[in-house]
Amino acid sequence: MVASDTTPRTTRRSSCGLVLGAGLLLAAWSGLRHDADTSMQSFVGSASPKLMSVSSSDRSLKVPRGGVDKLVSDRIKSVEKTGKLTDAMRLVAAAKVRRAQDGVAKSRPFSDELSGMIKGLVKKLKGSGLEAELPMLRVPDKVTNVGLVLVTANRGLCGAYNTFIMKMAKRRIEALNAQGIVPKLIIVGKKALAGLKTRLADVEKNYTETFFGMPDSINAAKSSEIGDAIRNLFLSGEVDKVEILYAKFYNLIKNEPTIRTLLPLSPTGFDDPNDETFRMTSEDGRLKVEKEKVPAAKARNIESDVIFDQPPEVILNSMLPLYLNSQLLSILFDAQASELSSRMTAMKAATDNAKELKKKLTMIYNKKRQAGITAEISEICAGAMALDEKGDKTSGPALGIFDNSDTVGADFMKELEDGSIPDTPEDPQGPDDRPVIDPYAN
Repeated sequence: MVASDTTPRTTRRSSCGLVLGAGLLLAAWSGLRHDADTSMQSFVGSASPKLMSVSSSDRSLKVPRGGVDKLVSDRIKSVEKTGKLTDAMRLVAAAKVRRAQDGVAKSRPFSDELSGMIKGLVKKLKGSGLEAELPMLRVPDKVTNVGLVLVTANRGLCGAYNTFIMKMAKRRIEALNAQGIVPKLIIVGKKALAGLKTRLADVEKNYTETFFGMPDSINAAKSSEIGDAIRNLFLSGEVDKVEILYAKFYNLIKNEPTIRTLLPLSPTGFDDPNDETFRMTSEDGRLKVEKEKVPAAKARNIESDVIFDQPPEVILNSMLPLYLNSQLLSILFDAQASELSSRMTAMKAATDNAKELKKKLTMIYNKKRQAGITAEISEICAGAMALDEKGDKTSGPALGIFDNSDTVGADFMKELEDGSIPDTPEDPQGPDDRPVIDPYAN
């Protein structure tokens, strides 16, 4: 009985050991599978930092395909994009020139009316010592100090526009230095501010630290701000004369640096003899500018029995700053039109150069591609000739010395007629056409 009770226990313990061993094996296998899946996931998903360090360029193809130079192709695309950009800048400059044209047209009526009224007052007060009462009209006996206003652009990419203005400024400052005068400078535009340390570094000047950016949208408020600074410099007695240097607009391909006296104002002639307006139009798909001389404003007829609420000198003294601001507004519009026309010309030249460069690069690209194709054909022909020299007869007999396309065609037609070549090609052999082989046959 004892033996019979011991046998089942021994069997049960063996089976439990087998189950436990199988469980351990399954657990170990699951752990190995988990580690393998994790490593594969890190490789595929690029989660491993070591695998992340491998760049895509290391796995890229280094051999050019098809005999094409990729650098030339990329250069062509870059030049084409640059040409599109410069053409867009030219069109934007053309639109802004029209805006400057509209600004001149809108400011003209106020300027003419104001000039006529000032002329009428000056005519009525003629011979009454007007210059002594109005500081903006007072002309000094000797000019010892001069203020110079430089008007340039904020940005480049407009050809030699800024360079010509700075060259003219240097010549004018050198002429004043020769007379013993050190001019005081007022800057309008970032390019003139940068030119103080480069082109104007060798001349004697006195920068007043008065700087204004060239506005993209010119308005009366901006011209009044610049006019107040100029007027304060003159009325404070620091300068006896104020000149302004800007580029006068003639047409889309011509503008010239011009020096014009702003203060003191002349009591007899307020108008610029070269004053004119411009209007940009298009003809046969091309932009052009039409200019028109502006007649001088006529003096308003002020009756003798007109009673002034204030003395005429006070009225005239309050109108002269408005006239100065209107003149500055016209000058700023003129300078902006010159800048934009120069940018149009420069961008048009850049666009044409981009087109010409693209044409040359495309020709080089095509020549390289054709050279690659020719080299591949030459390699194929060389391989075929090498096979012929080895006696390969699979391609048929070689042509003779006197064989050509005419003789080969005649021989081919002859073979067709005598039946050497069947009219229809033979059907390819299939499984049914193959001979049956008996595996048990001796």
